[in-house]
Amino acid sequence: MINFSKKLSFVVGMVALSSQPAHACWTNAAQDAAKIKHLNTMLMVTALRCRNTSDNFLPHYNRFVTKHNNLIGSQNAALKGHLAQTYGARGAEGALDRMSIGFANSYGNGHKTMNCKQLKELAAKLASESHGVVTMAAAADSTVIGHSWSGPACPTRMATRP
Repeated sequence: MINFSKKLSFVVGMVALSSQPAHACWTNAAQDAAKIKHLNTMLMVTALRCRNTSDNFLPHYNRFVTKHNNLIGSQNAALKGHLAQTYGARGAEGALDRMSIGFANSYGNGHKTMNCKQLKELAAKLASESHGVVTMAAAADSTVIGHSWSGPACPTRMATRP
């Protein structure tokens, strides 16, 4: 009987160590943070791709980053905090890096629906206006390709009448 208990303990321990992390659901705030990270990465990669064209918008992108540095930084921190719920404090940095690399790689051959001129116009508009989280996330909704996060969205609660 002792031998069976040891084997059972071993199997339970191995299953616990090998299982995937439990993914935290994506709140609206975490979704917005991921969208802003995706938008920033898309603009960075495509600005580098377009820099040797007549529609070079690297200066516009740099103004965008300078103007919105606090917003980009705070949303990056919020996204890292969300990822820490799934991967732990140590694993969040690696998860954020993998997410960023995935975003960047998806634009390695350019944007699928926007050319350098359209991207330049977008970067100039974003650089010239003040934006909050909601408007920046909305800009991402209309321009980025693919999903900005994976996993379930958190359920929303509706107020009920007494």
